[in-house]
Amino acid sequence: DGRLEFMNSNGVCLLEIDDFKSVQNTHWWDMWQPENQQIIKDAVAKAKGGEKVQFQVFSPTAKGTPKWWDIIVLPVQEDGTDNNLPRILSVSRDITEQKKVEEVIRENETRFRSITNASTAALWMSDENFQITYVNQTWIDWTGQPFEKHLGEGWLKSILPEDQEITWAQVVNDFTARRNFKMDFRVKWTDGKIHWCVSEGAPRYLSNGQFAGYAGTCNDITERKQNELKEKELLTRFQTLVIQAPVAICVLRGKDYIIEVINKGMYEMWDRKIEDIINKPAFDVLPEFREQGLKELLDNVLNTGEPIVLDELPLTIRRHDSMENIFVKFVYEPLREVDGTISGVMALAHEITEQVLSRKKIEESESHFRKMADLMPAKISNADTAGNVLYFNKHWLDFTGLDFDEVKDFGYYKMMHPDEIDEFKNRFQKASETGTDLEMEMRFLNKDGNYVWHLNLASPLKDEKGNIKMWVGATTEIQKIKEEEERKGDFIKMVSHELKTPVTSIKGYVQLLLSMLKDTPETELAGLPLVSSLTRIDSQVLRLTRLITEMLDLTRLETGMLELKKELFGLNELVNETVKDITYTNTKHIIRIHTDFTGMVYGDKDRLGQVLINLINNAIKYSTDNNPIDVTIHQPGNNLIAVSVKDYGIGINKTDQLKIFERFFRAGGKSEHTYSGFGIGLYITNQIIERHHGFISVESEKEKGSTFTFTLHLANPLSR
Repeated sequence: DGRLEFMNSNGVCLLEIDDFKSVQNTHWWDMWQPENQQIIKDAVAKAKGGEKVQFQVFSPTAKGTPKWWDIIVLPVQEDGTDNNLPRILSVSRDITEQKKVEEVIRENETRFRSITNASTAALWMSDENFQITYVNQTWIDWTGQPFEKHLGEGWLKSILPEDQEITWAQVVNDFTARRNFKMDFRVKWTDGKIHWCVSEGAPRYLSNGQFAGYAGTCNDITERKQNELKEKELLTRFQTLVIQAPVAICVLRGKDYIIEVINKGMYEMWDRKIEDIINKPAFDVLPEFREQGLKELLDNVLNTGEPIVLDELPLTIRRHDSMENIFVKFVYEPLREVDGTISGVMALAHEITEQVLSRKKIEESESHFRKMADLMPAKISNADTAGNVLYFNKHWLDFTGLDFDEVKDFGYYKMMHPDEIDEFKNRFQKASETGTDLEMEMRFLNKDGNYVWHLNLASPLKDEKGNIKMWVGATTEIQKIKEEEERKGDFIKMVSHELKTPVTSIKGYVQLLLSMLKDTPETELAGLPLVSSLTRIDSQVLRLTRLITEMLDLTRLETGMLELKKELFGLNELVNETVKDITYTNTKHIIRIHTDFTGMVYGDKDRLGQVLINLINNAIKYSTDNNPIDVTIHQPGNNLIAVSVKDYGIGINKTDQLKIFERFFRAGGKSEHTYSGFGIGLYITNQIIERHHGFISVESEKEKGSTFTFTLHLANPLSR
């Protein structure tokens, strides 16, 4: 019913009430001035009906201090239903200072409008989207339109229609760049006359640096514009050309083509004195030009008003009392008067004899190159920096049975083997980024419908700054070499399989003998070291088995038969299992595992285990002093996981590090005979990692050890 039950301490303070008990249980509206009491009663009534009310009202405090208040009155339901309404809550906020500021703003705005409306220039303001928010009375008086008609983009309608598009285009251009602008346009005033106006604007910013729009002026420049048009007419007639222009220029006036203006470049090219040709008909002083058809060209420009550009026009002119053949680039432009009529022709000429002769030499040289390329047995091509093919020699076209239009640009993809196109694109992109040669064995489709192996080499040609200008390609057929390699691979595969059977039998018998002699001391075997000898044989057989396996893997890689059986597994578990297995057979070295990251990969678990075994065995092999081996699992970047194998052995030369992953490469040195193997273990390791779309690297220093690191992508179930 509107009686006060409770007031917080801040309310008591703001209302300057000495003791809340003095007003407790009284009606709330009794605290307000009579003229505001009905507002309070209405708010209480609405809240009692379940409605929220907000309003602002002026009322002094209990001690008479004048204050403005922002008040919210709302119902409070205690049990969550709309039927029970035991309380009404009022929140009152002192907004006296805000009201004072608003009053100051209103006074300033009134003062601002008074000042701007008194200006003889039209003044305007826009918001951050260049929508006009204010124009002063001067602009309203000019246009005769009310204030509201100019807001937003309405101001454009006051400009003549033929000026609106170019005016708005400049506004958008300068507004986007946040720069000052100045532009001229025409406006039809209330007096019915067309006036020229110049508008200048500058961006404005708030105190916090935020862009707030533009502010500017608009002034009547009709008289100045009329003077400028007169000056322009005079300049068009008498001062169109600069005498010392870098090209030859002359003005030919009327149907007789009177030479009205001519610069130094033109009369020197004609080999005439200026006094002999100025103000005279052009074809009277230059009859050789009439004979070469130039008059018909000038007549065309004069009659149609269409300019003519002539590139590499061959002319014969008199020079030093003899006739000389030259090449000239001519531009003929119609000369228009203020009323639009054509009164003559302006001719611009630039002698390009040297450029034309140089180009012809280049074309001749290019023709010789093409003839030489067509005679070469190799397939020659060149391409631009993006890889668009610009030229194929005859050998290429004969091989494919296609014409150049079918394979130019990127059309040559159609003769590549589909399995090699993506790899070629990736390699070309890498070569473009690094500026290095691209070398790749590829298959190309011949005119008989067969794919033939080639060695494709593309080398970049660079300018003096090292930027690639074009690519030159030389492609050589290696089909017979590939067939020989295939036969060699088949032979190695056959030999490896044939060797594997007896080796497996030998290993089986050796292990059988070792198990039989396991509990028999060597002293009981007539002094013969059978156990140690058999153990040594078993070790050598194991070594031979590993070499045979590597040869088989090499053959599978080269024939594309190495299949990956991918699955999702934890790389950390694989590392722990592999190290544990190696530790059983090798007790001389301590292998330490460091886990800095844990992650899952999607790949062939056995093949990646083979990579780990190879890297760790190499670390053991080249650590002769029983140094420890450190295996670290870490994350080198987002979505990546890496394993590093570090030894403290003999290290690798810098030059050898560049070749360490090549087939059959073994690092040289005085102790080379100490380390066995064919030099294919790291090659196979690298190939396995590459087929998992990863990469492997090495860091090493002589006598301080080596660190081999392979990096894989973390498993992404959505991509499988």
